[in-house]
Amino acid sequence: MGVEQITNQINQHLDNINKVATKNISVPAILLLCAAMNKPGLSTLKSTTNICVALENLGIPTGDNPDGSPNLIVKAVNAIVDEIYRAMKEDANIQGAVPPGSVISVGAGPSGPVNVVNTMPFKTLTGLIC
Repeated sequence: MGVEQITNQINQHLDNINKVATKNISVPAILLLCAAMNKPGLSTLKSTTNICVALENLGIPTGDNPDGSPNLIVKAVNAIVDEIYRAMKEDANIQGAVPPGSVISVGAGPSGPVNVVNTMPFKTLTGLIC
């Protein structure tokens, strides 16, 4: 058996392990929440600045015009970014589905512990973009 065959078999075994692990192990909600909390959120100013830097790198000037008047390209970029973010925040929604049996609630009632398992075919979820 050559080195290439050994390497291919090791890579195949690792790929098979990875497929099984990522299929069966979902990211816990607390980790998703922590990751979301570390993101800065939407910023029209930051996005406009990033686009203007990219325009400058392409050779398109974004500073004031030679006569001192404001650059209309920057105003247009800012208007576009403002509208995109407004639409994301006010018009957009996020949709998802929860498969049956994936939502399990545990609680207590007067008669003792209560376990509830989701048995609905697919529960639809909606949310907002923040």
